Amino acid sequence: MPKNSLPEKKIVIDAYPIASPYEGLGVFCKQIGERLGMRAAELRSRYNIGLYFILPPECKGCFGNDVHYLGVPLSLRFLLPFYPIRADLFHIPYQCNHIKSLFYAKKQLMTVHDINFIYEKSGKKLDKAVRKFEKKLKKSDYLEYISEFAKKDTEKHFGIHRPSKIIYNGITDLPAIARDSCLPDGVPPKFLFHISSLMPKKNVDLLVEMMKYLPEENLLIVGNWSRKSGQTLYRKIQETNTGNIYTLPNVTEEEKAALYKACRAFLFPSLCEGFGMPPIEAMKFGKPVFLSTLTSLPEIGGDDAFYWKDLTPKAMAETVKERMAFFDATPSYTEKIIKNASRFNWDDCVEQYIRYYIEIIN
Repeated sequence: MPKNSLPEKKIVIDAYPIASPYEGLGVFCKQIGERLGMRAAELRSRYNIGLYFILPPECKGCFGNDVHYLGVPLSLRFLLPFYPIRADLFHIPYQCNHIKSLFYAKKQLMTVHDINFIYEKSGKKLDKAVRKFEKKLKKSDYLEYISEFAKKDTEKHFGIHRPSKIIYNGITDLPAIARDSCLPDGVPPKFLFHISSLMPKKNVDLLVEMMKYLPEENLLIVGNWSRKSGQTLYRKIQETNTGNIYTLPNVTEEEKAALYKACRAFLFPSLCEGFGMPPIEAMKFGKPVFLSTLTSLPEIGGDDAFYWKDLTPKAMAETVKERMAFFDATPSYTEKIIKNASRFNWDDCVEQYIRYYIEIIN
C-alpha cells in the first residue's frame, strides 16, 4: 500500500497551560507547541504524523496552520477523556493536568516536571495529590523527565519504572529580544534581580530579610502580587522597611529580557524546582546567579553558578558580597556562565521530543 494511503498517525498534545503565559508551564507549552507547529508539515510528509493540540478555544491558530486544534472551554474539560479521536499517542506535557488519559489513545506519554507536592502538602491534601499522581502514572506507558533530579525523585517516592527519557527544557533567546527592549518604569539604576510566581516554595521572604545586611545594594522583585502569597510577601517588605527593595508586577518577555540585561546578579533561593528556567535565562546574559543547593538547581546551574550553602539571611548576604567581588574581578567568568547556559535551547528540546514520539508510535 502506498505510504500516503496509510491512515494518519495522530499525536494529541494537551497544551492548555498556554492560557497562563507568565508561568513556567505556560512558557513550556508555548515553546514546545510553536516549534512542533513549525515542524508539522515535515512530520506529515516524512512520517505520516498529524499533530493535534488541546487548548482554550481563544488560542486556536497559535501554533500555525499545519496542526489541528481541539478547542475546549474550561467548563467542558472534564469530558476530554471521552473525546472520540483515535490517537496513536497522547502526550500529557505536565504532570498536574486535569486529564488522566484519552480513552481512545493507544499509548500515553507523560512529562514529569516535579513532584513538589510531596514537600509542599501534608495530611489529607498530600494523600489526595499522591492518589491523583499515581493514577496518572498507571495510565502512562512512557515517561519523560525534565531533569535527572525529577526522575530520581519520582522513582524514589513512587517506585515507578517505565520506559523513559530525560529531555531538558529549552530557554528562550532573551538576549536577542533585549536588543530592542526598554526597561519598565520603577527600576533602580543598579539592582539584584528576582522573578518568579512568588509562591512560598520560591523562598523569596529570605531575600527580603537578606537585604537588611546589604544596605549598599538594591533588590528588584517581579511576580504575581495578587495571589495570597504575593500579598503576604508585599506586607513583609513594607514591615521590613529597608528602603532598598523594589517591586513590579508580571512583565512582558521584552521587559523581562531588559531586566536580565540590566541587573547585576540573579537571586533564586528556591526550595523545590524540577528544572528552574529563570536562573538559566539570567545565565544566557552572562549574569552571576545565586541558587540554593536544593533539588534540581545544582544540576541545572552547573559549576559556574554560585550557591548558598547556608539559607540564613546574614550568611546569604555574606555569600553575595564575597562572590560578587570575585565576579567583578574576573571578567572571563562571564563567558563560562554563558557556555553553561548554551546547553539549553528549545530547538534541541523539541528535536528530542520528536524522536521520542516516533520511537513510541513505531
